[in-house]
Amino acid sequence: MGSVRGIWIGAVVLAAGAAVVAIVIAHGGGAGSVAPPTTSSVTASLAPGAVEFGDALTATVSVLADRNDTVVVHQNLYPLTALGATRVTNAARGRARVVTYTTRATCIDETCTGTARSQRIRLQPARVEVGGRTETARWPVLVVHSRVSAADVAQALPPVRSDATPPPVSYRVSPHSLARTLEIVAAVLAAAGVLVAGWSAAALYRRFTKPEPLTGLERAIALAREAEGRPAPDRRRALGLLADTLGSQNPKLADAADELAWSAPAPTTDAVGELVTEVEHEVNGGSL
Repeated sequence: MGSVRGIWIGAVVLAAGAAVVAIVIAHGGGAGSVAPPTTSSVTASLAPGAVEFGDALTATVSVLADRNDTVVVHQNLYPLTALGATRVTNAARGRARVVTYTTRATCIDETCTGTARSQRIRLQPARVEVGGRTETARWPVLVVHSRVSAADVAQALPPVRSDATPPPVSYRVSPHSLARTLEIVAAVLAAAGVLVAGWSAAALYRRFTKPEPLTGLERAIALAREAEGRPAPDRRRALGLLADTLGSQNPKLADAADELAWSAPAPTTDAVGELVTEVEHEVNGGSL
């Protein structure tokens, strides 16, 4: 029983270890593998950097900071017109995290038009608050090309073009939440696999270490040996069972057991022990 308990204890320990290993692997070697940034980093980008009047573009501010720092971005995209709410995403690993502000916008203001074939638009720098500090992110110059030339105006049927820019990526389930869920599932499955292996090992151990069932005579001898230290009525009953079991196999010993069982006074512990020893000697000698 102690060996089976040891198997189960080992299985539980291994299951816990497997769960930890699964989480460490899912995190790419552990949360401590990425050191915290010594200084924050702020970048601002426009994609694409050159558009035609009315085309959609993506304005992005990315901030690399310590995961404990508060990050707030203040931006004024004029003369651009936002096409929706600014989307804020967080990606953390170890002590570092990246906060990204993404805005879809377009330039349909008069500032983006002129007599030249293209206009160079300079946006106001974004102001970023990182952990109580204020930093500035400068936008690259945006080039806005005119859609209409003198030749286009002169045509009776001007060409018509549409915006083929794909919409921004959206997710039904947050990638961060999905990754965390899959990590938990992997840990549970790893632990469950080890526990199933432990259960199988315990079952095999019990199967191969289960003692062979006693024969009738072996059981009678064992009961008689046990009865040596019990009260007289128990010794009589044990000797009676031994006499019945011996029966025709050894009438001499059967009679001796029966006579001792019902003797007066009650059979003593020594007398029972001597008879049981004699029966065991006959059994081991092959006479029975």
